[in-house]
Amino acid sequence: MSRAISTIACGCELDSNTGSELVVLIAWRSAQVAALASALMLAISLFVRSRLRREERLRESVIAAWRPLLARVALEPGETALPSPRRRELPHLMEEWNAMHDSLKGESAARLNALAPRFGFDVAARRALRHGTISDRILGIRTLGHLRDASAWKELQQQLVSDNALVSFYAAAALVEIDAPRAMPGIMRELSERESWPAEAMARLLTDAGAEIAREPIRALMLSLAPDKVPPLLPWLSHVDAVLGSELAVELLRRNPEHEGIVSAALPVVQDPARLPELVRYADSPSAQVREHLAEAAGRLGGLEQEPLMLRLLGDRVWWVRYRAGQGLLRLTGMTDARLLALRAALTDRYAADMLDQVVAEASPS
Repeated sequence: MSRAISTIACGCELDSNTGSELVVLIAWRSAQVAALASALMLAISLFVRSRLRREERLRESVIAAWRPLLARVALEPGETALPSPRRRELPHLMEEWNAMHDSLKGESAARLNALAPRFGFDVAARRALRHGTISDRILGIRTLGHLRDASAWKELQQQLVSDNALVSFYAAAALVEIDAPRAMPGIMRELSERESWPAEAMARLLTDAGAEIAREPIRALMLSLAPDKVPPLLPWLSHVDAVLGSELAVELLRRNPEHEGIVSAALPVVQDPARLPELVRYADSPSAQVREHLAEAAGRLGGLEQEPLMLRLLGDRVWWVRYRAGQGLLRLTGMTDARLLALRAALTDRYAADMLDQVVAEASPS
């Protein structure tokens, strides 16, 4: 019996030792794998950094060699002797060609365009458009736009509806360069879904297209949109065409007088003082933002005839409405220091009086 117990105990000890050795072995192998993975990641990181440095050096050498040559081609009529770029230099040369093109028009741009077939820019641009990364596609789009390549119209339209906002914006710019009247309706349709398009850049794009070309598609778009889609576009429109923005803001207010979002977005865009009598009704709006924007509009556009409205808003229950009303009161055409003193003396509302004192103090030179 004691012999059997001894045998069992010995077996348990063997199993325990074997288990411990297995744990140690697994831990050792795991450490080896982790060390190998770390070394591999370090190697990849060093390789990527080295490659990026080589690309940056290549880009700098292309700029140094080609910028003066491209400038000479663009600005000096006649033949300019040019070397043949290496294949690796081509993307950087295209980038430099596009950057120079952005600031040129007329004959200078035409002379730059004459280089494109010689260097295969058109072929490289289409290849980048179909198979490149996001940055490659943008480079291809810009190139085809500057070349005014009408044969690329269908491919550029496909890029216009890209999920990537920058790709779609550059496609819009390229289409405008190729044929602005033809491009504008499609761009306007896309714009209604593209709040992420850069407003200032779109303003320049539409200015380049020509005010008369852009005005009617913009008008048609704004008046056809669902009301909830209008507010984000009205401030953008005021940058593109302030007169058209004001006209559309007034029309949209007439069509949607109770839509808080449209009213709030339209009031800062109105530019016509003759429209102020139509806007006074919004002093009773339940929206503090609407009342605030009304105070701004009245101060920006109004004269002394708007005093009653401004004094009414100066007593509003919301601080920001009172503040904008006070600022607007100072801005009214014809307002004088003597008139302000008289208005201040007549105020019986403590909050209105305090606010007027504050805005006058802020406006006074220190």
